[in-house]
Amino acid sequence: MTGKATKDKLLAKAVEAGKQGDHQQARQTLLKLLHMDNREPLYWLLMSTAVDSREERIYCLQNVLFLDPENSAARHDLELLDADIPQSNVPAFFPEENDDWHTKEIAAPKMRKRRRKSKEKPWSVASIMGSLGLGIAFIIMLYYAAENNLLDGLFESLPSVPSPAATQAAGGPPLVITVQVGQPTATLPVLMPSNPQELLSATYTPTPRYVNTPHPENPAYEQGLAALAAGDWAGAATEFEALLTANPQAADAAYYLGLAHAGGGDLNAASTAFDRAIGIQPGFAPAYLERARLSIATGSGDTITDLNTAILLDARYVDAYLERAAFNLGRGNPEAAAQDVSAAEALAPDSPLVLYQKARVALARGEHAAALQASQQAHDLDLTLLPNYLAKAEAEQGVGDQAASIATMQRYLTFNGGDGRGWELLGLGFQHSGQPREALDAFDHALTLDPGLPQASYYRGLQELADGRNARGLVYMQIAVGGLPDWFEARIGLARAQLANGNPNAAFLEINASSSRITNDEQRAMFFYWRALALEALGQEQNARADWQSLLDLPAGAAPDEWRETAQSRLGG
Repeated sequence: MTGKATKDKLLAKAVEAGKQGDHQQARQTLLKLLHMDNREPLYWLLMSTAVDSREERIYCLQNVLFLDPENSAARHDLELLDADIPQSNVPAFFPEENDDWHTKEIAAPKMRKRRRKSKEKPWSVASIMGSLGLGIAFIIMLYYAAENNLLDGLFESLPSVPSPAATQAAGGPPLVITVQVGQPTATLPVLMPSNPQELLSATYTPTPRYVNTPHPENPAYEQGLAALAAGDWAGAATEFEALLTANPQAADAAYYLGLAHAGGGDLNAASTAFDRAIGIQPGFAPAYLERARLSIATGSGDTITDLNTAILLDARYVDAYLERAAFNLGRGNPEAAAQDVSAAEALAPDSPLVLYQKARVALARGEHAAALQASQQAHDLDLTLLPNYLAKAEAEQGVGDQAASIATMQRYLTFNGGDGRGWELLGLGFQHSGQPREALDAFDHALTLDPGLPQASYYRGLQELADGRNARGLVYMQIAVGGLPDWFEARIGLARAQLANGNPNAAFLEINASSSRITNDEQRAMFFYWRALALEALGQEQNARADWQSLLDLPAGAAPDEWRETAQSRLGG
């Protein structure tokens, strides 16, 4: 196989790994490519999407500009990361060589490659964007657009969440720094790689670990952490089991063993490990938080007690406050959630995660302007916080800015096109902006991804009823009410479907049961109109006349003109 064919095959493998979300495999494959050719800007640009820390991304992007100074994609990424643009012909990194250094050619390209004016590319933007998800697809698109001067300045890429940085001299002791973690401040030893091979292959969490107690007597600890970071759950579990065998009182080892089992999908073993960590050290707050998360995932266990305990043990544990806020939101208790978000915000006011949860609380309260402000702040701080796009779009719809909501969801779905809720929100934006055909297309796609989406089901149900497919309309309305039982319009929609399917008694009962959910004149008009029709179908024309009159007594704009005309005709007007 020729060198070019080998590179193409490896590139295809890296792209496929990115498509599957396997960033570890993507990194390993790209490392092989960089071993073969460390002067190809595309490989460095791809690597910048496969690494996890801000420092790694900056390093890769600066190498892109060293090799291709006019690459606007890399330049734009660095600007978003608030990182230095390297001077012309200056490599990104000159390492101090040592006995462990085996990849210096990868770390520091020695020769600036001339920018190719035109060359047929083996990968087209269309084919890549059609096959890849978040990260690699977007960066490749930017790379080709930048190289051909097509899209300079028109796109934003998504930067990694900034991490605190620390360096460690080769062979020297760990540097202890004060950093932002789950709680706002903590003094932890932060170990950074001593050479760029580690820099490119290691996986970092967005913030340093809450728990990082050195175990110099046993290499299993660091080996376990490395396996955990790489997603090697079985390998991590083996290492931490070995550490626990040697040191049965190592609560942190039991905790990380639980994380390894959870990552591998063995939730029972994870729960046992967290129990063991708590048994060894009852004041170990992170184990309570993880045990609570397990109980949320499994639907069993005393979730709220574990969340409360984590916060009692560490009153500055931001992650625990946010988890409890999310739990209370899920239970329909936004007021309790608001208290936890306020506590978290006091500790970490500039945290995008805190602001995101603040937006969710505001949405649950119906405070759309406040939700939009919080979600916009979170968006400005971290473009990569994808769940926040959903909150932002919902808030934009709440304040009536449908165009902004549509744009937000279109951008989100570029990166996360498999999210049914995102398509549902896009459909709602179209629906409320008077684009019903586009809305139905979005709702249909949403329901192929998640058949239980209530709002998409409601609007699809309305269309089915309008087209005379009454049985299908009834099914959709039942889904809508099942998902949002307090939604007045869905209740009326269900009654309409029951009426269309020849069951006026069920329709009448459903409409009457919805009366307590009425909040405005438009809903009152719906109530009187459909109840009058149900009463007529039941042969109670006299009672129906009272509802027709009540409809006419409402302000003129509360009901469609055809409803008022129907009421007038029924009353002989």
